[in-house]
Amino acid sequence: MATGLNRPTWVGVAPGDPDALWVLEQPGRVVRLQGKQRDTVIDLTGRVTTGAEQGLLGLAFHPDFATNGRLYLNWSDERGDTRIAEFENGDQTRELLHVEQPEPNHNGGHLAFGPDGRLYVGMGDGGGAFDPERRAQDRTDRLGKLLSTPVEGDPSWRVELIGLRNPWRFAFDPALGEVWIGDVGQDHVEEIDRVLLEPDEPPKNLGWSAFEGTERISEGDDRLADGELVWPVAQYTHDDGCSVTGGYVYQGTRLPRLQGRYLYGDFCSGVVWSLKGAPEGGAADVRRERAAVPQLSHIGPDADGEPLFASAAGAIYRAVRPGR
Repeated sequence: MATGLNRPTWVGVAPGDPDALWVLEQPGRVVRLQGKQRDTVIDLTGRVTTGAEQGLLGLAFHPDFATNGRLYLNWSDERGDTRIAEFENGDQTRELLHVEQPEPNHNGGHLAFGPDGRLYVGMGDGGGAFDPERRAQDRTDRLGKLLSTPVEGDPSWRVELIGLRNPWRFAFDPALGEVWIGDVGQDHVEEIDRVLLEPDEPPKNLGWSAFEGTERISEGDDRLADGELVWPVAQYTHDDGCSVTGGYVYQGTRLPRLQGRYLYGDFCSGVVWSLKGAPEGGAADVRRERAAVPQLSHIGPDADGEPLFASAAGAIYRAVRPGR
């Protein structure tokens, strides 16, 4: 659909603007694409540190964006720390979160509004092999967590899940109140998590750094904090890739063989898979799809729920039925 972009990390559609695509470029630009026209809506290049896992990493549109023009961005600032701020009609209006990052990797960065109207962010464990400071299992640390906050009034961040290593894209299934997460592994296993969000219960635990996928870690401290341990519903080894890219549950109409299936892929191999969520909360029928996207950095829906893919090599793709 488009080429010549500068390391896109996200692609999607804004409420009230169904005919255009919005793209994040890792060095700091928010770009709106409509046909052959490209407009830079927000340019943070002077405020963003760009590295292998740093840069402009996440965007979420306010549900009422069509009328209030508000959106939220997640980026690595000049020191490499995480910043999340609100923008209105292209101008920053306030900051919602600042988290110091001890290392330049494992920044997470994805933003999305949940079915409860709260803004969610996926935070990586802060870097370092095997989470040496045990941040993901420390409930008092915001690293290695899924966090959320209301956006009306003063932000008040709440820990929703603990035990994440580097969540690279998550998506909600509003019908079931679940979140699907692609969590990047250490040396061997990439995982997909499917979690029922229960805000009245203690945060559930996805197991890092005691577990990589379902495999027990022998390095460092393998103790788990409290919280129900949730096992991955799917995983693959580094024989098939090296860095998972989470996607979403397909609810479009043009690709009937994908109906109700969760799409995900791998940044390194470009492979795209789908699976079917099982009624009891697991997953079944993991299937490798025919599509392959080099340097796959994002999978998400367009205005009709059809798949869009971002490639850090500089292109945006859409999925079509084979033979078309």
